Amino acid sequence: MLVSDGLSHKQLRQALRQRRRALSPQQQQYAAKKLALRLIRHPLFIKCKKIAFYQAIDGEINPQYLLHLALARGKHCYLPVLRRFPNAQLGFVRIHANTRLYRHRWGIKEPRQQHKRRINQLDMVCMPLVGFDRYGHRLGMGGGFYDRSLANCHQRVIKLGLAHDCQEVDRLIPQPWDIAIDAIATPTKQQWFKTTKNVIDG
Repeated sequence: MLVSDGLSHKQLRQALRQRRRALSPQQQQYAAKKLALRLIRHPLFIKCKKIAFYQAIDGEINPQYLLHLALARGKHCYLPVLRRFPNAQLGFVRIHANTRLYRHRWGIKEPRQQHKRRINQLDMVCMPLVGFDRYGHRLGMGGGFYDRSLANCHQRVIKLGLAHDCQEVDRLIPQPWDIAIDAIATPTKQQWFKTTKNVIDG
């Protein structure tokens, strides 16, 4: 666990991104599969039908194995796309096993289909992050896309952060615009921060 005392958000991002980039391809693959096999059996994940994933970059834990398992179980799976809407909000396009992806201007792959769902039309959003703490605070890359998209989102959408264990911080100080996550999943643990824990955590 990284101790945050005296570090700015910029310094935390640099240190945590360096940690996850230092993982070998074998470690990355093992972590992704371990996380997927744990999460796919979770009662709340089983219950959710419409789930958003992401394309991993910069050492982020890769949700592709989890996505393939979800597709095989009949889930409706989505990827984020940059919408031409005010405040740079994200839209979400449903994908299938054979959906072609294309790189956008920042090098991240996304589908080109036109029909997009808003984030509040989903059941669960699996979110990438740079750092997290045990209180449900998430440190993102700094672009604010998820925070803006979730700002007026209803509480039914489950915000699930996915991360490597090495990305945990003792304490993050959130900014006024930061949106807290409902749960965090790593290869070794799952922590639910809201009342759903007492109902569905097993």
